[in-house]
Order: sequence, then C-alpha cells, then structure tokens
Amino acid sequence: MQSNKLLKLAHGIAVRDKIVFDTLMEFERDKRIRTKKRLNFTIDKNVANKFRKYCREHGYNMSSKIEKAMKEIVS
Repeated sequence: MQSNKLLKLAHGIAVRDKIVFDTLMEFERDKRIRTKKRLNFTIDKNVANKFRKYCREHGYNMSSKIEKAMKEIVS
C-alpha cells in the first residue's frame, strides 16, 4: 500500500515538475547537474574571427562574454 502511494506521488511530481524531474534523472545518469545550455547559431565569419581574436588577446572566455551580452539584452 505504501509503495503504491509513493509511486503515485512520484508520478505526480514527474508530471507537474518535468524539468526538475528530468534534471534529477540526468544527475542520476551523469552524476552532475548541468546549468548551461548549448546553443548553435550562425554569425558573420569576420565578426566571429575578430571576436575570437579579441577574447584570446584579452584572456576572455568567449561563452562568458556572449552570455553577459545576452543577459544585458534580456534584462
């Protein structure tokens, strides 16, 4: 009886909080929680090369700089 109640509760949580449940399942599989999302997009080749060079020369992480710019846009 108790295990049936637990299964119903777990199923309810999995349906209600799918993102959280999926994250827990990923943690169970990989033993880590990812907080980043990989994106794939196309930009001008010259801009990409200049940005890569700029980041390299100044010791910046390209992803961090792009993430910061995105946060400024959406804030």
